[in-house]
This record gives sequence, C-alpha cells and structure tokens, in this order.
Amino acid sequence: MSKRVFLNTSAVQYLYQLGLLHLIRDLFGKAYVPNEVYQEIEAGRKEGVELPDLKGETAVILLGLEHPDSLVILDDRLARKVARELGVKVIGTSGILIAAKKKGLIESVKAYLDKLRDLGFYLAPKHRAAILKEAGEVG
Repeated sequence: MSKRVFLNTSAVQYLYQLGLLHLIRDLFGKAYVPNEVYQEIEAGRKEGVELPDLKGETAVILLGLEHPDSLVILDDRLARKVARELGVKVIGTSGILIAAKKKGLIESVKAYLDKLRDLGFYLAPKHRAAILKEAGEVG
C-alpha cells in the first residue's frame, strides 16, 4: 500500500496488549510512529503510566496534514474530531479490528472489544453496537 499510515500511542499500546500489533503490518504494510509517540511510549514504560497526553495526537494529525493521502490511527474522540474537521482520514483501534476481520485476520471483533474494555478502553454502548454491526457480529 502506498498510503502513509501514522500511529498514535493508544493504538500501539492497545494492539500490543491484545497481541495484535502485527495487524498494522498485515493491513498496511508499513506504518510510521512519530517521535512524540515513541517518547510517550518510553515515558509510559518508565513511569507505568497508561494514559498519554495529547502530544502524540497532535503530531499524528500534523503528519496527516503534511501527507494528504495518508491515514492516521487515533482513538481519542476529540483528536479524531479535530482530524476529521481538518480533512485528515482517520481510523481507530476498533476500525483496525473491523478491517482485520474483513480480511480474515481475526475471527471475532467482539472478543477483542471485550479485552479492550478489560484494559480500560472505553467505548460508549452505541459505538460498540455500531462497531459490532459493521463487523457483522450483530444478530
């Protein structure tokens, strides 16, 4: 895929904790992690902090603006809203799971949403329902 993909901290963190970080390579071939995101991850490792500040989100959005054909991976609701308002194409961790299921890389989005919830990843019930519907897991 020729499109540039830029990852934010939360996507790296949650996909890693799910054992699914390889999905980025499987779905996109190559992805870029801005230095600010790398620094957040390193700081989190050293301090045990699980919640990043907005520095990584800002860097990812700016890279998305610099590369109009790119895709940014963000989970923070406000950051996603800002990115969309600026015309940046956005996907989140749950979007990665949907894409992976559609390509046959995982069997169940619901199982991973449950694990994400256990890790502290918040999804409003209506968003969870929409994600499961898109994944074809609502009966």
